[in-house]
Amino acid sequence: MPAPADDAPTGALPGRLREARANDTAVLDAAREVFSEQGDAASMADIARRAGVGVGSVYRRYPTKDALVDALRLEGVRDVARLAAAVADEHDAAPGATGDPGAVETFVARHITGARGPMLRPTGSGRPLSPALAEASEELRAALERLVAHDRAAARVPDGFTTADVMQLLVHLRPSLPYPRAQVDALHLRYLALVVRGLRDAARDGTTLRGGPRWDEWLGTWHD
Repeated sequence: MPAPADDAPTGALPGRLREARANDTAVLDAAREVFSEQGDAASMADIARRAGVGVGSVYRRYPTKDALVDALRLEGVRDVARLAAAVADEHDAAPGATGDPGAVETFVARHITGARGPMLRPTGSGRPLSPALAEASEELRAALERLVAHDRAAARVPDGFTTADVMQLLVHLRPSLPYPRAQVDALHLRYLALVVRGLRDAARDGTTLRGGPRWDEWLGTWHD
């Protein structure tokens, strides 16, 4: 059976392809959880068991663990890029709205409460970026540039705060924790508020952050 197109609406797919899409989503969700818990030691059998499918079904879609990790990373980058662009569009439509917490804070908070699991930390695979991941990463960078520009203009982040800093926030503010989801989200939002307060204080004081990560450095960790 051919793999379902990544961008096809699930409701528009024929029955068997719709089932394949649902199984694929279950596998990716399970892989995200298992990799977060076990790291590189996670096996395809562990992932299949968590997803409730046969291990053969996983291998038919993803012949190797590297292929599964690549798919998981691509899905994660695309999801984050869509969220960043949506938040940037909102701030374009209503810049400086009363009570607005800021573009970066809104984006990170929505990721904390809405994402299905922590982003896989880039570990470097020794292989070049695939064209699909390179394209998704560029879309993400462009959307994050818009968020940072909004907040810099509103004195919510200081000069020197970069798009790669935003990605590091996502990684460091969403570790996997052994608590119920509501409790985990509350902790992550607590620490986000502390970070945001520090960024605003630095912006008001006219501080320029030095030595921050560049986007090419962040992107390089996916394949160097």
